[in-house]
Amino acid sequence: MRFEDLNLSAKTLKSVSDLGYEEPTEVQAKAIPKIISGTNLIVRSQTGTGKTAAFGIGLIERIAAGTTSKALVLVPTRELALQVCEELRRLGLPHGLNVRAAFGGQKLEFQIRDLQRSYDILVATPGRLLDLCERGTVYLSKFNAVVLDEADHMLDIGFRWDVFKILDGLPPERLTLLFSATVDTEIREIASMYLPDSELIEVGEMRTVSSIKEERIDVPHAQKVAKLLETIKLHPGVKTLIFARTRRGVMRLKRRLEEENIPHIGMLHGDMEQPKRTRMIHRFKTDEIRVLVATNVAARGLHIDDVGLIINYDEAEDMRTHLHRAGRTGRMGAEGKVITFVSDDAPPPRQYGGQRRGQSYGSGSYSHGSGRSRSYGGHGGSWHGPGGSHGSRHSDSGSHGSGHGGSYGSGSSESSGQESPGYGGSGHRRGGRRHSRPKKPAWHRGHHRQR
Repeated sequence: MRFEDLNLSAKTLKSVSDLGYEEPTEVQAKAIPKIISGTNLIVRSQTGTGKTAAFGIGLIERIAAGTTSKALVLVPTRELALQVCEELRRLGLPHGLNVRAAFGGQKLEFQIRDLQRSYDILVATPGRLLDLCERGTVYLSKFNAVVLDEADHMLDIGFRWDVFKILDGLPPERLTLLFSATVDTEIREIASMYLPDSELIEVGEMRTVSSIKEERIDVPHAQKVAKLLETIKLHPGVKTLIFARTRRGVMRLKRRLEEENIPHIGMLHGDMEQPKRTRMIHRFKTDEIRVLVATNVAARGLHIDDVGLIINYDEAEDMRTHLHRAGRTGRMGAEGKVITFVSDDAPPPRQYGGQRRGQSYGSGSYSHGSGRSRSYGGHGGSWHGPGGSHGSRHSDSGSHGSGHGGSYGSGSSESSGQESPGYGGSGHRRGGRRHSRPKKPAWHRGHHRQR
């Protein structure tokens, strides 16, 4: 199939050609016609299969045709917001469309000024979007199309209620698109509440894409650095992304590699300021850096087509994280390789409060803390933590709560760079009351979720 067969406008075909897209991927061929026709969709597709262009082309065609006036794209992390925004800008350029981004880690005043100008598509992280809504900068009632990108990850890092708030504030008559690497019970729950008449598109199996070769290497913990050096030297000139579990591990590993004279090496973790992270990603994209050591902040939202090798120096916490790490290579049908070091004598990861959903991966199963001490309405829980402190407003700093006193986070031992829904100790008190659902703020009362 060719893009011409999808009945796209001449301007969209020009942008597709300018971006070097030769033919639609499976998810694009299946989703774009449905989006253009106005069908609500749940799309399960692995990362690296062209999901951004799938919903981007569909939305741009609808906006150009006048069937959608303004679109909202929700993403879980800052890096993903930046990269989705850039791709949508390039796709919409021939149409003269304006795409803007809003995310944590950047001054709020700057984004407020930016959003006072006209725009057709807003790409935003949930916490920063709610901040802008509360300040009267963004009105959810203006959007009649919404995309939940990486929906499973948004739920994993604690954005369930934020997503509910945003969807409740949107007009009932809208186009709703949900893209996720997995479709589990929580995704189906959202679908039953907000996408009752949707269609499900499933692309591929729940595994890495077929163009990626995987290899697991058993290595004693004390010999991992030596094995890493050997692996890098066996792949000369290959752009390589190395995953370590913690930010300290990343810094220590980068220093060891520099001591061994590995050239063009950089690092990426959640404690880096946003401008530094953005520059580091740009340097990796432009080949100024050829080996990047990173935490899971790079497992999602890092769209770099020519990464040839992924090395899991530390194993992923679960299968979902492993799939997203692996998705950084083999993108858009290119070949890639994933090597995972397996150390039976490795020290256990540091545990933090709470638990996330455990999943089996390889020969073992993983149970890792979410730090989320709140439970959600409808399940007999309270919206605040044990100490009753809801925490400060959406700070988007990427640091994590301990799971006590009302703070919550992703439970990783490093700041992952994703938005954090709130933190204990500095916010308002909820008085110990139990809430089945947070009260709707004034900016979207009167709206109801789509039935």
